Amino acid sequence: SMFSIIVCSIDPQNAQALRQSIEATATIPFELLLFDNREEGLGICQVYNQCAERAKYDYLCFVHEDIIFHTRGWDKIIADKLSEEGCGAIGFAGGTAKYPYLYGWQNISKFCQKHYLRGAKGKKPSLRTSRSKSEFSEVVTLDGMCLCVSRERWSKHRFDQKTFTGFHSYDTDFTTALFVAGYKNYVCNSVTLEHLSTGSFSKSWLESVKIYLDKWGSQLPLYVTSRHSAKEIERSSAAAEAFAIKKLIRNRLINSDEARSLVANFRRRHPYSIHTIPLLLKLR
Repeated sequence: SMFSIIVCSIDPQNAQALRQSIEATATIPFELLLFDNREEGLGICQVYNQCAERAKYDYLCFVHEDIIFHTRGWDKIIADKLSEEGCGAIGFAGGTAKYPYLYGWQNISKFCQKHYLRGAKGKKPSLRTSRSKSEFSEVVTLDGMCLCVSRERWSKHRFDQKTFTGFHSYDTDFTTALFVAGYKNYVCNSVTLEHLSTGSFSKSWLESVKIYLDKWGSQLPLYVTSRHSAKEIERSSAAAEAFAIKKLIRNRLINSDEARSLVANFRRRHPYSIHTIPLLLKLR
């Protein structure tokens, strides 16, 4: 149960730091498949699928190059979990519910599971954690900073390189496919890694989320547990939608007409929601 660690690289310095952290913390033999994407500029799905085809080992770890592993033996902890019958993908941040709105895995905190250090240049990294008591928390979707999966699961549910040609939403798509196929995805709470980036909310990110919704919208919402009352679903759905609209306005990803129309639509469907007034204030 060894790992083929796959990296789509554009920064040799980051890649070197990642390699050193893996060498210092991995306890079972591994291979590092480092794809230098500076020349070709391929989409990340294509890079990941190409490298996974060449991988020698049973377990695949798709990791961004701005990651530093801190926990010695992380590979053993994750390999043991991946060997479980129904295990899908394992990562370090994800959502326990996926609604048909314009956002990624990030969501109102109620639906977030995360455990990683958020690094920042020149600052002490801060721990982002949901303080879960268990070693692994079940989620629907995962963030792509680090995704571990068995080679067999990947071969049945490859990254969708036809639909997702850039660098966004491929992770949400891949983990949704595994979840819909009946596998369980997890956030690992017992391994600490550090992510040196804050993520970007750009027009290309927004386009990719729309593409994701075109593909999966009819099957959403998805939840880790089915024990939700209609009232609960209505309430949390309104909160998730309001969160998404605020994010779009705050990051200036939509113009004022689009923002007004989204808020009006929200207000029509959730007239008594506690989120309506804060949304209206955002339009001023």
